[in-house]
Amino acid sequence: MSSPSPIELMARARAGQQEALGELCALYRNYLRLVVRTGLGPRLRERVELSDVVQEALVEVVRQFPQFTGQNEAALVGWLRKLVGQKLADLGRYHNRAKRAGATGAVPLDGPFDLAAHRDSEGGGRLLDVLALSQTSPSEDASRRELTVLLADAIADLPETEAEVLWLYHADNLSFEAIGQQLGVSRKVVRGLWARGLKSLKKRIDRV
Repeated sequence: MSSPSPIELMARARAGQQEALGELCALYRNYLRLVVRTGLGPRLRERVELSDVVQEALVEVVRQFPQFTGQNEAALVGWLRKLVGQKLADLGRYHNRAKRAGATGAVPLDGPFDLAAHRDSEGGGRLLDVLALSQTSPSEDASRRELTVLLADAIADLPETEAEVLWLYHADNLSFEAIGQQLGVSRKVVRGLWARGLKSLKKRIDRV
């Protein structure tokens, strides 16, 4: 028996089935993590835990879902991205106020990330471009799903170090040398992890 589609889960959640809403949240947890990771600037990332922000975003999804009126996955993904944007903007304002209250002349944190100005998170978009998905034909199921969501799930399945290298290179724009210094390994090792991670991503998405 195949898993219910996002559309089926949305319909069940609208009918008041809390279990379906829980499944929907679980289905998009990796996507929310991708958007949060991309949206958190480096300074804000030092002050908040990624998993905490994702959890708070999921709480907002449950709380605000009755107001969601979209009918397809693209609408849902856009709505989720908007919720994350609001959460990150709130965090940015809060930490800027806290920083100013704690010390005069403090360096301001990154400004609130405007996710509405991006069709998808920049890191996700760049990775999709690099994957060159047009080289192979995605399955019918993959064609019906939002590719950034599939990408987020594929990244979550990678070994942690490979995923981190892809993030640092494609989303944070660090060089192989800089990544190597951060991870305590050589440039050659970083490049190998990058190539292996990218190959694994292609295989995982092509199999969907």
